[in-house]
Amino acid sequence: MAITFTMPSAVNAAAVSFTPQPQLNGGFVVGRVPLQTVGNITLPRGRAYFKANMLEITAVPEWQFDRQQVLSGPILKCWSSIDGKNASINGIAYFQDGEFLKYIDDNTPDKVVTNDHVYSGQITAMKNGLLEVTSDSGMAQQVSIAQVQQIVSPRAYSFSVPVTAFLSVPQGEPISGESTSVSLKPTSKMIALAAVKHDPIMKGDGDISGKKLATVWAGLSTVEVLQFLPLVILQGPVRRELLRQYHSRMNQQDNFVNIQSQLGLRYQDSTLAPGANPLQPF
Repeated sequence: MAITFTMPSAVNAAAVSFTPQPQLNGGFVVGRVPLQTVGNITLPRGRAYFKANMLEITAVPEWQFDRQQVLSGPILKCWSSIDGKNASINGIAYFQDGEFLKYIDDNTPDKVVTNDHVYSGQITAMKNGLLEVTSDSGMAQQVSIAQVQQIVSPRAYSFSVPVTAFLSVPQGEPISGESTSVSLKPTSKMIALAAVKHDPIMKGDGDISGKKLATVWAGLSTVEVLQFLPLVILQGPVRRELLRQYHSRMNQQDNFVNIQSQLGLRYQDSTLAPGANPLQPF
C-alpha cells in the first residue's frame, strides 16, 4: 500500500493591526506576518513579528523547530494607506541586532533626509517623535520624525504590509485586518548574497520535504514504522497484546486492593506521581 504525504502549500492569513501615533513615530503595528524574502534573499519559513514599535525577523533552519532571530530593531517611521477595505501598513525599520546584522553593517554613515536638509552620521536614539543623529565629530542633532522623507542606511529597511481590513475606516484611523505577506527591502546596500548562502540558518525551512520523507520512510523497518502510527489504527496481534497487558495490570491492582482489605488495612488514595513514596496505612 502506497502512502502519500501532502505538504500544505497555502499560507494562512495573519491578524495585523495599526494604531496611529502622530506624536511619536507615526504608528504602532502588531502582528506576526509570513515573510518570504529579505531583499532578494529567500528566508526559510520567514516571519516578521511586529511588536508595536519593534520589528523582529525570524527563520527556522532545516531539521529544527525553534525560530532563530535574523534581524531585530525599532521602527523609526510608520504610516498607513487606506482605500476602503484595501489598506497597507508601511514603514522603515532600523536593525540593531540579529544573526544577519554582520552581513549588512559595514559602518557606512546613515543619511536622514527631511523636507529641507540631509543629516549624515549615526542614528543613536529615538524618543518623543525625534530622531537623534550623531555626526562623525560627535555632535548630536534632533530631527523631527514627522519631517523625515527618507532614511538611507545599511541597517534601515523599508517594509510594506498589504492588509485586508475587517472594517472600512477613514484615512488616519486605526485599522485591523489580515495579511498573508510583508515585503522588506533595503534602503542602501543589499545583504551580501554569497555570505548568506553559507549561513546555517539558510540551509532549510525546518520542515521535511516530500522527497526526504520518502527516503526516511524507506529506511524504516516495519516495527519502526508502527511507532509513527496512532494507536487507534493498530490492528491484529499488536493491538491485542497491548490490551492484554493493560487488563493484566488492572487485574493485579484489583487483587492487591482485595488482599489489603482482607487483612484489615486501608490505603488513602495518593495524588503523588508514579514512583513516589506511597502513603502509610492508617
